[in-house]
Amino acid sequence: MEKFKYLLNDYQNVLKRNSSIKRSIFFLSLLLLVLSNCRNTKELTVNADIALYSDTGAWDKSVKALENMFLWMGKSVYKVNADYINSNSLQNFKIICFPGGDMYQYSQDITNEGKEKIRTFVKNGGGYIGICGGAYFASETVIWQGNHLPMTSLALFKGSAEGTIDEIVPYPKMDMCRVNITDTVHEITQNISSPQWILYYWGPVLIPETAEVTVLGKYNTVDQPAILAFEYGSGKVLITGTHPEIEEDSDRDGVVFTDTVINDITYPGEDKLDDRGSDWDLMKNAVIWCEK
Repeated sequence: MEKFKYLLNDYQNVLKRNSSIKRSIFFLSLLLLVLSNCRNTKELTVNADIALYSDTGAWDKSVKALENMFLWMGKSVYKVNADYINSNSLQNFKIICFPGGDMYQYSQDITNEGKEKIRTFVKNGGGYIGICGGAYFASETVIWQGNHLPMTSLALFKGSAEGTIDEIVPYPKMDMCRVNITDTVHEITQNISSPQWILYYWGPVLIPETAEVTVLGKYNTVDQPAILAFEYGSGKVLITGTHPEIEEDSDRDGVVFTDTVINDITYPGEDKLDDRGSDWDLMKNAVIWCEK
């Protein structure tokens, strides 16, 4: 309304000067502003199983692998950006997924209203899956290399996400890590073998503040939580500090790592990472659980 008030004041000044040309320009400007506001407030109607965040800060390899993984599960995927979340309802999705990437960038681009939309979506029965950066973003407290990041997170997880874990591999490197399955009766992990070998790429340990969280797996190296599942209102949340979407032994994820560095040795043009089996069955169980 403030924009229109200023324009009306301008129009009164125009009338006083009795300039037909200026009046015409004013009306044209007012019409363009109205049309622009109508376009910006119009909501898109999209129906898909999963809203996959794909915007500035999202790791492109994680986005690509997640999309291929969800499609392998038979799920429909719609890639959303910050503007979509800030401007539209999420009610036509079943799950929203935030990939690996820059959690601070996520917090800057998604407005407080957008963050509240995500919380409401999950609280009302939606699912949230957070991978690495998406796990940081979901956590109430975010610690990055010993520093408390000044960011407004989703705070779905009442606890802290603390990374990186140099005991696994020194920052900024990546490598495979061993995750021990610690809950063998949960729907997500009841038929999953232990240990799982999953890509580690700057992810956090996930320290709960309440007992209303299920620790599904722990990093073997530091014996700290790596994968968590919990309820948020009527919805469900799965967050992991690792990258189970990446298939190191298969090209079905559409991602190939070249010039892999392991133990300071570079393998030009080769993908030497080995996950000793797929992590997609675990993630399929997670999607099924989140959709219930």
